[in-house]
Amino acid sequence: MDYIGRLDKNKFTGISEDILTDEVVLTENQKEHIIKNRAATYERYKDNLQDIIENPDFILKDPKHKDTALIIKKYENNVEIVLRLTTQTINKKNSIITLWEMKEARLNRYLLTHQIIYKK
Repeated sequence: MDYIGRLDKNKFTGISEDILTDEVVLTENQKEHIIKNRAATYERYKDNLQDIIENPDFILKDPKHKDTALIIKKYENNVEIVLRLTTQTINKKNSIITLWEMKEARLNRYLLTHQIIYKK
């Protein structure tokens, strides 16, 4: 398990007010999943994961999954991290589920169709 950083729980209260920890991790299973499906993206942004978590440009509420945030950071491309927040489970950390790049058109569609929790 890789420790990634700490999130500002205040930025995520629109998703849940019961976030138990501010620590964010990337488990080995999820890292393998990301590398298997998006190896180039992982290599490009693995050193930026902490920056994406701690300094997002947007945080959106995932409309399909409870206690899940979509964190978006603009670099040369838009990068999205799907983050599962720990709200009820003991001894777990907020965990990165996946990571990918997204085109500007998709970001604009997300901003119209998803609840914006935080905007820089």
